[in-house]
Amino acid sequence: MDSAQTMRFKIIYIWFALPVLIGVLWFFAFYMPVSSYIEKQHADLSTVLRTREIVENAIKDVLEVRKRDSQARSSLDGMLRNMPMYYRFPSVIKMLAESGKKEGIIFEKLNSMVLPNDLQQAPSLIKPAIDMELKGRFLDIGKFLEGVEKQKGYKRIVGGKILYKDKDYPVLTGKFLVEFRAWKED
Repeated sequence: MDSAQTMRFKIIYIWFALPVLIGVLWFFAFYMPVSSYIEKQHADLSTVLRTREIVENAIKDVLEVRKRDSQARSSLDGMLRNMPMYYRFPSVIKMLAESGKKEGIIFEKLNSMVLPNDLQQAPSLIKPAIDMELKGRFLDIGKFLEGVEKQKGYKRIVGGKILYKDKDYPVLTGKFLVEFRAWKED
């Protein structure tokens, strides 16, 4: 009986040990290599995703720089069209004088000068100004100043004063300093 029972226990051990052995063999032969391959693929995927993110950010930066460059170029082109070269500035003064005469303005003084540059101003720009003393009716002076604002390179009226004398009324005397922008010759 002992040998029959021992045989029975051996068969039971074999039946229990065989599935455990198959499970252990499957674990080491199949699961571990596949698991390490999957982990390697996850690591590669995360590296690729990080690289993709870096590339996408670089592309966004390049596109943003291109957009800013395009905007700067169009702004510069607009400035080039709307600002005369300094050597052409006498023609701007001539046009101002002609338009003033058309509006019924009499110029008593018309001097041009160059104002000092600001520290943050581009070195290729210059600030010519026209110091004018004129006579005319109030509305005529106003129309003339509106016309001055439409001139190429106009920046601002730095100072202005309108005076009248009782004996000359409705003719007023105006004193204005008008600032322009122009490109320096290189």
